Amino acid sequence: MKISEVMARQAEQKHAGKPLEDRPRKPVDRKALKVIRTRETPNPRALQFVVNAEILEHGYRSFTSKEDSAGDAMATALMDFKEIKTVYVMKNFVTVTMEGLSDWNHLKTPVWNIIDEKVHVYPSEGQEKIDIDVSDFHGLPQDKKLEAIEMVLDRSIRFQLSQDGGGVDLKDLQGNEVQIHYQGACGNCPSSETGTLQHIERLIKQQLDSDLTVKSV
Repeated sequence: MKISEVMARQAEQKHAGKPLEDRPRKPVDRKALKVIRTRETPNPRALQFVVNAEILEHGYRSFTSKEDSAGDAMATALMDFKEIKTVYVMKNFVTVTMEGLSDWNHLKTPVWNIIDEKVHVYPSEGQEKIDIDVSDFHGLPQDKKLEAIEMVLDRSIRFQLSQDGGGVDLKDLQGNEVQIHYQGACGNCPSSETGTLQHIERLIKQQLDSDLTVKSV
């Protein structure tokens, strides 16, 4: 048996008993990344392009302008289309949102081709899981209140929104008003200011404090 095979077997045995999330992640070859399908979202202006592997382990990337996308070849190429408003990257998908009432019929294929050619694996943001005692939310200092809200967004809201190609960013807490900003497909979705906002507010009230309200900014 070759020494490389012995080392590989030893490494495999060493990590065999560890949870999957603790095991070393195999690097993904950019050339192996491909768009495998599109998925419609509740926002008719946004289309989700699903990739065959995870391209961002934690967090998200959001690009809203040519300047904002500097250094990212895929986002820069997509922003060359005047019809495109935002590019949102999360998990194993890229959500592209159009400006105004543009038609996806002429954009779908070129956008697919650009993502297929230029998509890459993004470095993890290394976010740690937040765990805060919120039994006395009112008594927490401002920074801990913000972390508590982030905790609720992470565990109860962001995954749901990601299934529809969107996300949410916490902007501030002013008094009892939680200010959020929608990302990706949620940005100008017709339901974002009604059902989605009410759902987020209901979960935050239930898990943190009944006096809290949520506003999209």
